[in-house]
Amino acid sequence: RDAILAAAFSPPSHPRAPVGAAGRCMRPALRVLHRLTTTVDLFARDAVPRATAHTARPTANHTHGVLRNLHRAMTAQAQATTSPTHGASVGNAAACDPPACGTDTTGTEPIAESNPVASTSGGMGLPTPPSPATATNKLTAWDFWRSMGSPKFHVAPMVDQSELAFRELCRRYGATCAYTPMIHARLFVESPKYREEIFTTHITDRPLLVQFCANDPDMLLEAAKLVAPHCDGVDINFGCPQRIAKKGNYGAYLMDQWDVVHDLIYKLHKELPVPVTAKIRVYDDLETSIKYAKMVEAAGAQLVAVHGRTRTQKRASDVRANWAFIAEIKKQLKIPVLANGDIRSLREARLCLEQTGCDGVLSADPLLEHPSLFSDPPFADQNDLQNPLPIQGDKNVLLLLEYLEITKKYETPLRMVKGHAHKMVGAWLAEFTDLREFLNGHGGPPKTTEVLIAWTNELLGRVRLVQRTEGRSHPIPKKSPRQAAREEAEEAKTAAIAEQQREDDAFADRDIRR
Repeated sequence: RDAILAAAFSPPSHPRAPVGAAGRCMRPALRVLHRLTTTVDLFARDAVPRATAHTARPTANHTHGVLRNLHRAMTAQAQATTSPTHGASVGNAAACDPPACGTDTTGTEPIAESNPVASTSGGMGLPTPPSPATATNKLTAWDFWRSMGSPKFHVAPMVDQSELAFRELCRRYGATCAYTPMIHARLFVESPKYREEIFTTHITDRPLLVQFCANDPDMLLEAAKLVAPHCDGVDINFGCPQRIAKKGNYGAYLMDQWDVVHDLIYKLHKELPVPVTAKIRVYDDLETSIKYAKMVEAAGAQLVAVHGRTRTQKRASDVRANWAFIAEIKKQLKIPVLANGDIRSLREARLCLEQTGCDGVLSADPLLEHPSLFSDPPFADQNDLQNPLPIQGDKNVLLLLEYLEITKKYETPLRMVKGHAHKMVGAWLAEFTDLREFLNGHGGPPKTTEVLIAWTNELLGRVRLVQRTEGRSHPIPKKSPRQAAREEAEEAKTAAIAEQQREDDAFADRDIRR
């Protein structure tokens, strides 16, 4: 980290090979190192000044300080919109008093609207965003795609689950691009507290697409402007099929309102300084699916991710994703297309790329169970090609330990941490039910990071003991005492109801005989 910060404010210095035979041997490695240092130089010059534009009071934990500075920067942007030169107010965020909201910016300077847009892919020969980027000169389509390094393996947007710590874990194991969790645009604009919790990033967290759900183009633009200096692109969610999306009129429930979909994309395309992308679902018929995707492209989307299921097909276990529809959509569009659905292993990811012709793939729920899904060579063995999940053995326990160590750097809400723990090692918790009860909060000390690390090490010891003494790498589900007690109580209740019914029948029969 110190090297990156130093590089941001010093001239680039790239190694040179010595002359002679030794130099010829070293040149291939030095060329790679040169590309890496070039990337660091370009990225640090763009990203570090923005991430530290509002210098906070000194803190022992530098990473947490940088994240707080990011929140201050976004809050300052939101407050700036109240001035006549910045357009309309953004609601509560604009009216919020800085000290009361934890956004003290004493001795700092505001972020300029013309800040350049950073990219981690500033390597030699790759397109780089203009400096400064504007709505009229930003990269589009394939130049945008190549500027990110043409990433094939993407961490899909997941509510409360694709946060910074998990994104970093996945990047360590082969993911080459990531989406943030789905962010509610109106809440992001109006609530500093929501904004601070839901969006965190770091200078190494690139390429990054920030996803919003919305149905108001103006509100979406306000929210997107707050994150534009800290990401490669802004994505709009048109794929969420959950009930809350229906209630809020966003996500997949905008598939019936093509004019709203068009206006949301067009607004960002015309006024946002970074590219806009979209995540969509297919319809029941191919013709409508293609027309819809073409409309999304024509509105200004520079990349489209296609989930191969319809709005009503919510459970992945119930129906396979329609890769054939995705393949036809890919043929019809002139922009990069990503495939989403049934990516449970690196083998399936490669098979999907081959069968659809897409430029990349997204994985969501399977990645939660298998964060090393994209690693090559594989970190965890998946011997059952038809049913690759859950992961056998102790590999996911080791990944959970690594994830918890990452959360020491990036403050992560406990609900997200516990959610990842259940996904990564939930199969083993079905056997070691006392550990599951502890994680769920039934007794024990507060669930701090250190406590959860100790808990995970206990699980690791038990899993390895089972492997060593019983020779098995898969769990055997058992009933917890609480579950057994609930079942006993339910059986007793059922028996009491049956006994009462027999007594009522007996009394009724006696009355009839009389």
